[in-house]
Amino acid sequence: MENERINRGKNEFLERMSREIRAPLNSIIGLSYLSKENVGNTKQLLENLEKIDMSAHFILSFVNDILNLSQLESGSVAENRDDTDLKKFLEELSRGIENKAREKQIDFSMKLSTKLSGANFGESSKEDFAGDFMEKPVETHTGFGRKYRFDAQMLGKALFNILDNAVKFTPSEGKVEFIVEMLKETDQDAAFRFQIRDNGIGMDETFLPRAFDPLEQEDSGNPTLGGGTGLGLAIARNIIRVMNGNIEVHSKKGNGSTFIINVTLDKAADGGKDTCGQSRGTKQDYDFTGKRVLLVEDNEINVEITGNILRHKNFDVEVAVNGREGVEMFLAHAPGYYDVILMDIRMPEMDGLTATQKIRGSDHADSERIPIIAMTANAFEEDVRKSFQAGMNEHLSKPVDIKQMYSTLDGMIYG
Repeated sequence: MENERINRGKNEFLERMSREIRAPLNSIIGLSYLSKENVGNTKQLLENLEKIDMSAHFILSFVNDILNLSQLESGSVAENRDDTDLKKFLEELSRGIENKAREKQIDFSMKLSTKLSGANFGESSKEDFAGDFMEKPVETHTGFGRKYRFDAQMLGKALFNILDNAVKFTPSEGKVEFIVEMLKETDQDAAFRFQIRDNGIGMDETFLPRAFDPLEQEDSGNPTLGGGTGLGLAIARNIIRVMNGNIEVHSKKGNGSTFIINVTLDKAADGGKDTCGQSRGTKQDYDFTGKRVLLVEDNEINVEITGNILRHKNFDVEVAVNGREGVEMFLAHAPGYYDVILMDIRMPEMDGLTATQKIRGSDHADSERIPIIAMTANAFEEDVRKSFQAGMNEHLSKPVDIKQMYSTLDGMIYG
């Protein structure tokens, strides 16, 4: 009986996953056909391409979320903790949500407060979060202005997923609050409670036990393409578990929802490096005139597409069709001939990891200097680790974000 229940659950999950992928694929295939039929209609072509791009990015987001969830549930994801200014971290997170809220004419606010006396960390009652919004401004405590040591990317992902849902399922003229409270503080750490409140559509109490399950949506008729991947809450829950925190939800149908996250953050040592806000990719006018890239890739279509993307920013592009040829071409040229190498991993004759090791182990004058960037469909954390162990400088997962690729190349060559 138990095996039947597990198998039924697996089948239902696979059916939902198949449905969420097939819907945007249907759009891509249909719009591609219509584009061929309307080659002379530039306006229609551009509209079709915009919708194809949206559908393709939904599929990519869905696959990334499935991969992320799988890694979290298997326990293969470890925290990458750095010293981060908490107030700056919260402000940057809120800015992204504020823009989304403004588009829907939703009133969004962030409030910081302390409850160092009286509040019990990790405890809350249903009555405390019945959709009440704070009437008065809350004093910001100085504890928010210091650095804490935590995985900003992971915590940011969890909070963003819930905030994004709050905006998504709150109608125009509605309200979303992001309330962050310091509940307890010691010399070593501080306990925080994050509340995300909205007065949106809410959830029925009978659905709440399944709210954090993958691909579960109370309104099955809601089109996921417009409403997200259906994995955001499951990912958030698993991230908070990795951080040894807890998460809960209180909601009433038609009366909004409140999510509560409790985590303890270690205090950073004085003088720690602040990683908040250190992101590349803001530059838009990339120009690689006079720079030469060695593209090591065996797939002809990928060679054509990637080569044209690189030439679009004035790269000189040379191609090796496998790792062995890539090593030979690198060794055959004088120091400084290549500025960077883009290396696929899975290739015939010699894979990219072996090719990288041979380049790094050679007596060529550029063997240690030349930047080598993995550009591969191998996207698991273990794959990324193997790339760095082999001697690569960066790892880009296919399908590659083109702006991210330009930014990474710019950093490797000019940075």
